[in-house]
Amino acid sequence: MKQEVIVIDTMVFPTLSETDTALPVYLTSIGHWSNQESIDRPGGYPHFQWLQVLAGAGELRIGDQKMTVRAGQGFCLFPNEQHEYYSTQEPWEIIWMSFRGDLTETLFRQAGITQSGVYSTADHDMIVTHMKNIYAMTQSGRSFLGLECSKLVYMFLLDLMKVILVSSHSVEQNYLKLQPVLHYIEANYHGLITIKDLAACIDVTPQYLCLLFKKALKMRPMAYVNRERVNRSKELMFRESDIRMHEIAHRVGFDSPSYFSSVFRQLEGLSPEQFKKIHGMR
Repeated sequence: MKQEVIVIDTMVFPTLSETDTALPVYLTSIGHWSNQESIDRPGGYPHFQWLQVLAGAGELRIGDQKMTVRAGQGFCLFPNEQHEYYSTQEPWEIIWMSFRGDLTETLFRQAGITQSGVYSTADHDMIVTHMKNIYAMTQSGRSFLGLECSKLVYMFLLDLMKVILVSSHSVEQNYLKLQPVLHYIEANYHGLITIKDLAACIDVTPQYLCLLFKKALKMRPMAYVNRERVNRSKELMFRESDIRMHEIAHRVGFDSPSYFSSVFRQLEGLSPEQFKKIHGMR
């Protein structure tokens, strides 16, 4: 879809059906201000909001806390929370949108956004492009407009999770650091893998490696290794239907069939034998 550049002050409130408001994430408004006016909301705003600063600077007050917001940064407002914001360097140009849905807070928390505040991103242009695309969709006259906007907001929140800067690093940056480790696991899943081996791939301590995994993938390194091994075991079941379980366990790097079965059940919710059965494999 061709991106529409927002060049004027505008506010759009899409008409939402009950079907739209039952979606896990849905757009309630979007707009652009060439010079944001002062806003003071003692009772907060009823929906989640994301505001991205295109030019100038301002200040955001949340309770007793005051934060500076500059061009290239964004600020998030949680529902019904007292806040105030105003310009300190004009023109303070902002593109903003509000949204609701049961999944919204979960996606924010996965991005490391647990409260209202100012956030920097590793890719300002990508965030702005997402928001302009959402605005363009509201002007498109497309059928099922609420649904189409919902898809774009969902994409925005997923990409926000990748590029938001928390403790000076984004999830995407941490994930890129882990690429040599993930490639090593993919190439060596069938053999013995230790946490020291994995840490050596990127010349860090095992403790720091665990921290990177937690930030990027929300899991420990050896848990990722087990997921890789279980996925490889499923591929073996499909390719070699007559292979025995103890042989599968050995070929994907598990010490014993019982441990393989235990990990498989933990991750998949059923035993390897049950997995084969529900997929029509004998």
